[in-house]
Amino acid sequence: FRDVLQNLELHGQTWGDFVEWISMPTSGVAKERYDGLFKNRDRQTGESQVARILDLWTTKNSQTGRRDVHGWATKYLGKVVSEEANAVTRDGVLMTRRQPITGQFFLALTLSSIHQKIRELCPTMTIILHAFSTTQRQQKANIAAQSGREKARRIGFAMTNLLGERSENNSLARHLVGLYMYVSGASRQLISIMSRIGVSSSYASIAGSRNIEVSESQTRSRCGESQGARSAIEDAIERAALAPTRATGLLSRGAGLLRRISESCRHTARERGESSLLGHVYDNINMVFKVAEQILGRKDTQENGTCATVFPLDNADPEDMKAADLLAAFDAADPLAMRDICHTPAEAQQFRKSLEHSLLRTIVYSSEHFAPFRAKLDACLPGTDDQMRLRRTDTYPLPAMNIDESSTTGNAEVLDTMFTELEYARRRPMFPGYSTLLFGDQLSISRTRTIIANRAGHEDIRRSYANIVFGPGFFHHQMAVTHGIIETHFGDPTAGHRNPASLSFFNTVLDRKPIVPSSLPPYRTCRDLIFTSLSASALHCLELVSGSDSLEQYVTKLSFKKLRSDDEVAERVRHHAMTTVPNAASTPPFDPLSEPLKTGDMVFENACLFMRDALVLREFTDAIKGGFSGRIIRALKILALMYRGSGRLKYAHECLHLIHNLTSVWPRPLRAIMINNWLVNPTGKPDAWVPVDLLQEHMNFWIKVIYKAQGSNASWEWLQMVSPCISVFRQLALQMNATLGARLGTKHQSPDLQKDLELLSNSMRENGIFHVEPGRVLRAMTSAEVPNVVATGLKQLPGPLFEYNKMFHQLQRRRRETPLV
Repeated sequence: FRDVLQNLELHGQTWGDFVEWISMPTSGVAKERYDGLFKNRDRQTGESQVARILDLWTTKNSQTGRRDVHGWATKYLGKVVSEEANAVTRDGVLMTRRQPITGQFFLALTLSSIHQKIRELCPTMTIILHAFSTTQRQQKANIAAQSGREKARRIGFAMTNLLGERSENNSLARHLVGLYMYVSGASRQLISIMSRIGVSSSYASIAGSRNIEVSESQTRSRCGESQGARSAIEDAIERAALAPTRATGLLSRGAGLLRRISESCRHTARERGESSLLGHVYDNINMVFKVAEQILGRKDTQENGTCATVFPLDNADPEDMKAADLLAAFDAADPLAMRDICHTPAEAQQFRKSLEHSLLRTIVYSSEHFAPFRAKLDACLPGTDDQMRLRRTDTYPLPAMNIDESSTTGNAEVLDTMFTELEYARRRPMFPGYSTLLFGDQLSISRTRTIIANRAGHEDIRRSYANIVFGPGFFHHQMAVTHGIIETHFGDPTAGHRNPASLSFFNTVLDRKPIVPSSLPPYRTCRDLIFTSLSASALHCLELVSGSDSLEQYVTKLSFKKLRSDDEVAERVRHHAMTTVPNAASTPPFDPLSEPLKTGDMVFENACLFMRDALVLREFTDAIKGGFSGRIIRALKILALMYRGSGRLKYAHECLHLIHNLTSVWPRPLRAIMINNWLVNPTGKPDAWVPVDLLQEHMNFWIKVIYKAQGSNASWEWLQMVSPCISVFRQLALQMNATLGARLGTKHQSPDLQKDLELLSNSMRENGIFHVEPGRVLRAMTSAEVPNVVATGLKQLPGPLFEYNKMFHQLQRRRRETPLV
């Protein structure tokens, strides 16, 4: 080697000149160059000779040499990563202008997929950032996979932020984070701070401003001013992205992400209404618009409006929903008879079995001692007829309407606005010729029925809404029966332990907040009190039947087969929950000055009637949750009597309409469509069915939550823009929470009720409410006699049934008339 160096020196050359010459493509020694250097590798380590040489130049070299090699390597890597960034720009993975800004587009996105795509396009930059953020100790320790995923996610965020600095068009990841912050209720100040550090897009980009009309030259100058000098690649992409907007002269991004997503969601709902039949639900929403300081013409106001949602019907054939068939069936329908409301012998037997199984579910799920039996409950479930097919229900919220639906004309205006928003007149010209499913609370349905009755015979099908089929709002039915049970069984709060079978006494034993019957607490509070009392009653009755000193002793040698075959559950239902003991309300008033009463036990009768009513509510709730339409129909027939007996006359009348429609009015195909679509399942999971009106209540809640995030934009125009995006925003928030964190503060483990149940059971045992003591009478208190609401409702039914049939016959006659117009 030294001879070679001397020979080069004799000829006035250096070994650097030789290396440069042999490295030039024009030297004609490519094979020698490859065979002599690049092909050489260490047989043991596999390291190339080039790598060894470069390592020597960067470590075992003079300072000047190391500086030159480092400068070249830095400049070379700069070119490499710059080309990788250009590859990201060409691909458009982060460019919102090349993507359709729709709700479904954002739902299909995940930060993990975006980061993975960027790592594939920028492998060199990924290696550099990974080396920059990893120490030798971490490399040697071989950090866990979870930590590796977290580091990869943070590196992905760093790369997306830097790419956003390279071009303002690479803003997709920022938009995704900004939308999540907005949906989660982040303030404008927080969004602005996150925007300044490159994590989120700006508030103006999210909320937007008015649409801005720009010319082609203005668009070019704006793009040039915002970024200064651009590469040829970015200019080409910019021209391609702005091509569609130049035709109209409208810069779509000026509207902001929210408005663009809102318009896409509205368009999606219209397209879905054009391609499939929809179910409709609406409910009122109350918003409080506050001002910081009251001046002339500006003050805090409560605005009452309406929000609506549509969802596609499952297994609904348009041929089965012709309005002509509905009108013909309505005209030929028989009046509602008592036998239609009361259970047939087969229905009564099936309903009794359902109540027995409901009591069995209550026992098994009330104590951990029966936990091994929970998996076997579904196998013995009776009454599974007409179960709804498990599926996920897509929901499409409509823009909020500044219409007060508390009046009859307001409901008509709401219907017209909904149908106009969905563009039925243009997209579905034959819309009046088909039945339309409409859901809502009892008051909304009742007022819409008033419109139909007033316009029948005077207007055509479209204007008289004769093609509308009303579906039940089961959530409001649940609230009505819950409040009815509370008022029926609440008792006298001042009686204390003298009335140990009343809900007021149970509430005191549980040490919960006092309940005032004239101003009941929220529905969930009332329902929890009823179900907790039912669970304690069921466990106490099981102790009485089994004869055991405790449940622990009873469960030691118990099997699920024995629990069912020993008739404990059936006996409790037969002797307690379904008791036929004469109620004190049906006997003459007791005179304490006369001979002492020797028969009857008011405490025992009240406790049995409470257990029966609570079991009916439990069966109705579980049937809805599981999507069992057959069980729901059988429960509705009992509820029609319970509503009337407990004073819920409006819901009792609504049940007459529903039962009549199910038995006589609706054609069989339409009836099948209704009972297959009167519940929705937003998650697609088993036992996750919810009433349609509860779906709208959830929508109203999230509208208010998201609406409050923007602060001063208190207007119906803003609310109309936000409301169509609610479903998309909720799913986006859940997706981001699942990817990056947890839903802190919004879910918790169910509280342990064992202490509550033990306390109630001990109270029932001490007071002997399920022991018959002949002559036990409740004196000197109000609401001592608990009425049998089923028997009372049946006794009061003939008069309202006659009035119902009278109005039905009148509507039949009016619909037979031909409208003048």
